[in-house]
Amino acid sequence: MSQTLDRALSILSIVAQKPCHINEIAVQLGVHHSTALRLLHTLRKHGFVFELPDHRYRLGSATFRLGFQALEGIDLRSLARPAMQRLNDITGETVHLGILEDNDVFYVEKIEAVHPGIRMHSLIGAAAPLHCTGVAKAILAYLAPERRQDLLKQHELHRYTEHTLTSIDEVERDLALGVERGYVLDAEEHDPGVHCVAAPIFSGSGEVAGGMSISVPVSRVDRETLLGFAPALLKESHEISKLLGWSKT
Repeated sequence: MSQTLDRALSILSIVAQKPCHINEIAVQLGVHHSTALRLLHTLRKHGFVFELPDHRYRLGSATFRLGFQALEGIDLRSLARPAMQRLNDITGETVHLGILEDNDVFYVEKIEAVHPGIRMHSLIGAAAPLHCTGVAKAILAYLAPERRQDLLKQHELHRYTEHTLTSIDEVERDLALGVERGYVLDAEEHDPGVHCVAAPIFSGSGEVAGGMSISVPVSRVDRETLLGFAPALLKESHEISKLLGWSKT
């Protein structure tokens, strides 16, 4: 990859985190102010960054447009949306859809809980940590063992809460239990006070194509009630899988 392209892409990652002044961007890139300015001028010309009145830069409309176009190109997203809505109607809770792309799992669709004032921090397009989020664990559990081990070794098993599993052996045991049940749990492993139940979605070839989860605050929904959502979740995940050509043997 050319140095110029690499730096331009790095700028997009920087300002995606928060709006930044040019000096902040230059420091993070390790380049002179004039080099950062030249790159920003090109990105702004094509709509990839936008300059705010206080001269900070944020992502521009071109990035949002490309993001939505990329998401629309994922067939699973459109196929899963009706099933996600049914789960939302049944439970009233937040429903997520995630897919594995390269070495990360990303949220590609989300339907918010109907309860006012309760919002999950997950964002469409954001990566879901492999070892401690429902959608990622649902996918990871059904990968070939070698592939799963490779992914776990590539990622830092960061401790987000006191319940986070931080060793590969612990994660493997947890995923094996999930396969036995047919669904996995995130027991406040990523966000304190939030737990979820998740299930895999399979393609016509029988390989895991994605993961779908129901996420709820523990203050409103206890573990027993959460597990009571599992049959509906499995039913809908199977329906999506069938639309992808999968058949349960």
